[in-house]
Amino acid sequence: MAIPAHTVFGQDIELSGKRVGVIGLARTGLACVRYLINRGARVVAADAKGADELADASHEIVSLGAEVVVEFSRLCQLGDVDLVVASPGVPCDHPALSEARAAGIQVIGEIELAYCLCSAPMIAISGTNGKGTTTMMTGHMLDAAGIANVVAGNIGLPVISQIDRASEVEVVVVEVSSFQLETIVHFRPWIAVLLNITPDHLDRHANQAEYAAAKARLFRNQTREDYSVLCIDDPTVAAMQAQVPSTPLTVSANCPGANGRVEDGFLVVDAGAGPQRILPVAAMPVPGSHNLTNALAAGLVAGLCGATAEQTAEGLKRFGPVDHLLQEVVEVRDIKFLDDSKATNTAAAIADLATLAGPVLVIAGGQGKEVEFAEFGRRLGERGKFVCLIGDSGPAIEAAIGGATNTRQAASMEQAVEECYRRAERGDTIVLLPGCASFDMFRDQTHRGEVFTRLVRRIAAREARRRP
Repeated sequence: MAIPAHTVFGQDIELSGKRVGVIGLARTGLACVRYLINRGARVVAADAKGADELADASHEIVSLGAEVVVEFSRLCQLGDVDLVVASPGVPCDHPALSEARAAGIQVIGEIELAYCLCSAPMIAISGTNGKGTTTMMTGHMLDAAGIANVVAGNIGLPVISQIDRASEVEVVVVEVSSFQLETIVHFRPWIAVLLNITPDHLDRHANQAEYAAAKARLFRNQTREDYSVLCIDDPTVAAMQAQVPSTPLTVSANCPGANGRVEDGFLVVDAGAGPQRILPVAAMPVPGSHNLTNALAAGLVAGLCGATAEQTAEGLKRFGPVDHLLQEVVEVRDIKFLDDSKATNTAAAIADLATLAGPVLVIAGGQGKEVEFAEFGRRLGERGKFVCLIGDSGPAIEAAIGGATNTRQAASMEQAVEECYRRAERGDTIVLLPGCASFDMFRDQTHRGEVFTRLVRRIAAREARRRP
């Protein structure tokens, strides 16, 4: 099996001289502005934030020769535009986007823009949880096999910022969110991976069915010449197997007939050339049963791209903890501090909590995204020696714990870290395990993890000064 030489799916898109509106000026929006200007487009960049909040971004955009619109809300503020590119954080039913569609103006997102300009086949990886880990694992495996690749997307590196490198590589590996999939038109990955669908982003999607439908758009433009990799341990994903238009391959930690499976204590993948043993389960570089399916999915992708079992195993061995994903920050007085800021929903937090041994003190909470906390609260009550709650969802999570363990509300991350450390004893683990989004208190999940890390290292430095 190998990457087909003819698999180039890009759709021609003319940008030179066109007036393009970019809505949303966070990391992805700014990357779109830079790229569009380099391609000769006349760009007007807009955001709902005020001038003070956008000062740095506005300075860069104006210096590049584009216009900036602050306090943006309606299409008329952009003037006459030929195309609108919406950042993932902009809801697809935003009034300005609805007005653009009604006026016959094409509205796309960054992932669609990048796809239309990409000269190499794309591998798209999605799911509520594990998509970043699986994306990075895939990149490591392809590197070990000598298969030139670019890894980008929802992991924090906008695809559009890397698209000029596509002509230099064999494949582009992209982590894709439901928000990005809402605005696709032609987007057609050669391999589409869907890991799981659990309750998340219900502040954006009307209900769980709508969220699942957004994820299913991953397959909408595929044909039988393409591949889908489906984790059938998730019932919602398993139900899609008969519906996908591509050639399906399955992944399971429990089903002996899956293309990616656990067999006799080994990770085994069969991408079409027969079963291949990859690595003993005991040799996995990251803990947790959920990471077995992540590794199996990545292994199937690597196999489809032509990697051998030995190369796939070598790439997996090279994989280490991702920043802010159960990352050990420091150990102070035999107390470990772990940063799991990327656990932005309850399913991810529950799975990660299950991998931790010994007494655990947890910092949980944040922006709740309209999900239920009953199961998260129950697990925290069972495993948590102490739980310190932060953010908007703190009271709801505390109510779900229901007195099963000691809890306290904290007004800041600093207060939460200090409270946990005050209560911790030798052999304990203190973990930032939010189960929620970060936007009520921080810029994003990375900022939340950075603040936690800085505070923890301050404690370590303080303790070091106290030693004789």
